[in-house]
Amino acid sequence: MTMPRPTRRASDFDRWLESLLSPEWETRLNAAEALGKMKDKRAVKPLLVALKDEDEYVREGAAWALGQIHDESAVPALIAAVKDKDKYVRESAVTALGDLGDKKAIKPLIHALKEGDESMRRTAEKALVNLGEPVIGELVLLLKNSDWDIRWRAVHVLGATKNKKACEPLIARLQDENRYVREAAAIALGEIEDKCAVEPLIKALQDENKYVREEATTSLAEIKDKRSVGPLIKELSDKDWGVRWGVTNALGELRDPVAIDPLIRALGDEVRYVREGAAYALQRIGKPAVKKLLVSLRDPDANVRRWSAWTLGKIKDQRAAKDLINALQDKDSGVQFAAEVALAELEE
Repeated sequence: MTMPRPTRRASDFDRWLESLLSPEWETRLNAAEALGKMKDKRAVKPLLVALKDEDEYVREGAAWALGQIHDESAVPALIAAVKDKDKYVRESAVTALGDLGDKKAIKPLIHALKEGDESMRRTAEKALVNLGEPVIGELVLLLKNSDWDIRWRAVHVLGATKNKKACEPLIARLQDENRYVREAAAIALGEIEDKCAVEPLIKALQDENKYVREEATTSLAEIKDKRSVGPLIKELSDKDWGVRWGVTNALGELRDPVAIDPLIRALGDEVRYVREGAAYALQRIGKPAVKKLLVSLRDPDANVRRWSAWTLGKIKDQRAAKDLINALQDKDSGVQFAAEVALAELEE
């Protein structure tokens, strides 16, 4: 009887296992990485041995490989490797624990977030995101840490979980003494998209820091609650153009006709990005904006006339044809050009 020939994959696996015992560290490293890519659970035990290799590069590769294979039996050894004398081995172990997503890794990962250097904290953040809801309780405790960097990172992870259980603790961080933490909280609440955050985010539109106000507009756009329309319109007069631009984007997402008149006025903003944002918002509101845009083709401000013509072309409503033809005779060449482009779009 003829025995079946071993498959190429099986022979490769055996070859890499043998290479893991090579006297050359580079060969052992290549073997560890190859076994990780194969994701064969038979490699777990040999890789656990490699996790204690004398060479730090091999240990780092073994930690990475164990994360790729996703076998929970590797968790205790990886937790131990978080205390390895080499920083890159420690970071690789943290990454692997995040890939495995085992609850037993929560406390070691939280410790890495609190006690590690900048690079380790960043690595621990990513790992904790992968663990999802089980990490929320520990992260909420970190929101009261005296180190603003730790609070900031905890806020970031809570937002990335997109879990509504994090909403109330994050709302409290909108009042944090540190502006980076407040900004991160505004972003995180937008990621979670829970309507409980609408009123607190509306209040954040009055924050003393412009970046916090900007992120509040972005998050209100993501949540899409009509309660925010009026407060957002008021912020079209914010002293910072970035906030005004954010407001136009948010109003475009909300698509409420109540915003038509304020957005048309914003077509005359001193900053082009705001004018452009207002035009896109009006385009998204669509046909309800057409009649007032036709009126604004005769506005004293040339910028308003230009962007009104542009927007009418994007909306593609045939009612605009006659007024756009008249705009070809406008005294401003920019309005003439915008009207010409808009008429061409009406014909498409």
